[in-house]
Amino acid sequence: MGIAEETQVPRNRTFVAATEIKGSKILTVKDEELGTIKEVMIDSEWGRIAYVVFACDCFLGMKCKFFAIPWGALHTSRGDYILKVDKDAFKTAEGLDENVWTLNHNDLVKVYEQYNLHPYWEI
Repeated sequence: MGIAEETQVPRNRTFVAATEIKGSKILTVKDEELGTIKEVMIDSEWGRIAYVVFACDCFLGMKCKFFAIPWGALHTSRGDYILKVDKDAFKTAEGLDENVWTLNHNDLVKVYEQYNLHPYWEI
């Protein structure tokens, strides 16, 4: 048994590198592309992925927007991530500042509520 054999990751894996998540597509349940994951935000105090920063594809005549999506709201499918929302939900939604993607727990509670999720630090 060599080092290479011991470090190989099985095909059906539980652990995924953040670099593999970044750049992944986010799709609706109707297989419509919403955009891509730009960053994975980790809560260093709790040791969990708190949210991803999602870049919503530009709509006609609109500037690209960035949003925080709770990690628990995403479901993986064939290397992409599925979000149970309507594509139009992001047209009028308030996004993150283009250059500031960090949120505090108070701001993040509001994001989790939008997706009907309980914040992991309150469970």
